[in-house]
Amino acid sequence: MLGIMLRGMAVEVTEAVPGISGSTVAMISGVYERFIYSLSMLTTRKRRKSLPFLLLFGTGMVIGFIIAIFLVGYLLKTFRAPTLLFFVGIIVGFSPYLWKDMLKISKKRLKMKHYVIIFLLIGIVVITQLLGHTSNMNLTNLSLADYFLLGMIGLAASTALLLPGISGALILTIFGVYEFAIESLIMRNLPVVFAIGTGVLIGVLFSSKFIRYLLLHYQLETYCAMIGLVSGSIFAILYNLDSYFNTQTMIISIISFLAGVISLVVLEKMQDQN
Repeated sequence: MLGIMLRGMAVEVTEAVPGISGSTVAMISGVYERFIYSLSMLTTRKRRKSLPFLLLFGTGMVIGFIIAIFLVGYLLKTFRAPTLLFFVGIIVGFSPYLWKDMLKISKKRLKMKHYVIIFLLIGIVVITQLLGHTSNMNLTNLSLADYFLLGMIGLAASTALLLPGISGALILTIFGVYEFAIESLIMRNLPVVFAIGTGVLIGVLFSSKFIRYLLLHYQLETYCAMIGLVSGSIFAILYNLDSYFNTQTMIISIISFLAGVISLVVLEKMQDQN
């Protein structure tokens, strides 16, 4: 029982960091397939069999989420640039492994449509950052349309929890609401938390079968889309960096970036050993 809760904590702590996929940690800890299967059973008559596992695993995820939110919130407020560069390092360190998986699936035979998917997703991320309405949101003055948009972003983020290689935090970063969501949770802004949380909950309940379908019938195209999102997210993070860097901040940020790359390489090696 404790082991399942600890695995849930580990998954959600990493899921709260852009670039580290909670599903990767779930694979390493040996619960990924059971987690996906249990989620897919929630909308069937076999839901009772999956509830004990999901309750334990979910409790661990909630605890891990709370720990991660306050830790990341503190780091972003106190060491913003180094923290964001750490996220970039994680993504840069992860990208070659995701590309290698894609080449393995395609048997090194990528077609033009696959490159189109990759660059299309990169373009969407860049345009979202340059023209996105979400970066201008004000916590104290949100419209009904803003809450609906946050719910849709939460829905998109939930699918990332089920995909091997992308974290929900990364999706929030791409849409420009990651720090906004962190601040809302710390300040206990319940309407915002409810909007995003509802989207996530709906997505977890109903998207698991869709994700399984995509990975079964369109695995290569799905990986191409993931590579596009991951690559574009580097721009999304750098776009939100402070424009001013002093020497000390620059040195710390470089070290932080390298730490991110190394941590991801170590994590991937652990996965290979399993």
